Amino acid sequence: MALTYPLNRAFFFDTLLISEITFDLPEQLAQSRTAGGEQLTAEYAERLWTGRVELAPMLRHEVGNPEVLLSVLRHAGRSFDIYDRRRPYPLADPTGTLLGTATPTIHAVGVDPREMALAGLPPGYVLSGGDYLSFPYAHLSVTRQALHRVVDYMVVADSAGQTPMFEVTPPLRPTPAVGQGVELRKPFCRAVVVAGSFSPNTGRGNLSEGLGFDFVQTLR
Repeated sequence: MALTYPLNRAFFFDTLLISEITFDLPEQLAQSRTAGGEQLTAEYAERLWTGRVELAPMLRHEVGNPEVLLSVLRHAGRSFDIYDRRRPYPLADPTGTLLGTATPTIHAVGVDPREMALAGLPPGYVLSGGDYLSFPYAHLSVTRQALHRVVDYMVVADSAGQTPMFEVTPPLRPTPAVGQGVELRKPFCRAVVVAGSFSPNTGRGNLSEGLGFDFVQTLR
């Protein structure tokens, strides 16, 4: 049966034997300076999640699936869901079990697009600086996937499971819907393989190694 895109986490990214991963949100700045030494900066494009994935050495029976999936992902317009393997769950809930059956939602968004609040958390649930969260949002009749990191050092849900307003990065793109479900377990963005970044496996007997690729978030 033909694949449908984006490839979800369980089908693709969770199956990869990863040895190294980078996950970054690089700046998109134009920078200049005045005769008086003042530094002038201006953002000229969206900040998008980007990074590189290096796979561990694999035995012959392990190689085929990741190789063929990466081959089909190198076609135009084919995307997949990806998350930061270094921080798949909140720091204070390292296995995601404290969240239990709770269903977090967006409780409020700030006038400043850097701020939001959540509801539907277990009372006393803690989010820490660097934790990820993700949710879908609609823009121009397209459903997109947002991925943000908590900036505040600590955010604690009250007895009703609601948090105070806290800062996230990057800033929220157009206002997400209050009540929208939020993912705290393996929060993800949608990405594509960066053209020309793929490195193929090199085989040595029964062992293959060297498979890797760069990725960049896509908002389409």
